[in-house]
Amino acid sequence: MSCKATKIEYPAGDVTCRGEYYVDPGRSGPLPTVLVAHAWDGLNDEVRDKSRKLAHEGYLAFAIDIYGEGKTYTDMADLMPALTPYMEDRALLLSRMQAAVEAAKTIPEADSSRMGAMGYCFGGTAVLDLARSGTDGVKGVVSFHGGLADNGLSGPTTIDAKILVLHGEDDPLVPPREVAEFKALMNAKKADWQLNAYSHTMHAFTRPEANDPDFGAVFNADTDRRSWRAMLNFMEEAL
Repeated sequence: MSCKATKIEYPAGDVTCRGEYYVDPGRSGPLPTVLVAHAWDGLNDEVRDKSRKLAHEGYLAFAIDIYGEGKTYTDMADLMPALTPYMEDRALLLSRMQAAVEAAKTIPEADSSRMGAMGYCFGGTAVLDLARSGTDGVKGVVSFHGGLADNGLSGPTTIDAKILVLHGEDDPLVPPREVAEFKALMNAKKADWQLNAYSHTMHAFTRPEANDPDFGAVFNADTDRRSWRAMLNFMEEAL
């Protein structure tokens, strides 16, 4: 599928982030805009493919760079070193997400009045932090197999952004206690939230290369397809 891709550099504190946005050449702006937040391994070809697919649905898909400098990883040994600075400092993670929101507002084809975010694993956690923060302009977020634990940051007493969580029922990395605590917090914040729990589904269910049942990360083609459709239905309503 042909798609217009444009690189964009934007500041996040003292770091330069290197994102890319995608627009279907058959569509003209302003377009509803969705930030696409990467998993632990950074803005790679998997993220680009998902962004192209989203663009062909009529969105401006902005593949963001949380790490900065376009940093990516391929060795699982780098997983914890990559994630730890952000999971131990959720304010840092939120600041990177908010910098991407501000960058999205500068894109000529973007409709900043219709802006959402979606993310995978680490990126799923990141977009939920955006919703919790009440960041201006973010109307809806979707987390694919993301962590659900609260970030401990002070935020608004109510959450205005609509939320969709796409979760594997057998995901050992996001246990039932974490799911229950997330639901309780969303209700306390009077959020408009949905959680789809997919049976026989572990972590990383959207990633074709995931095949590590001992770790708890396994691709599930049916859940991948169903969750994508759920995301599209949600974004159509939220944006």
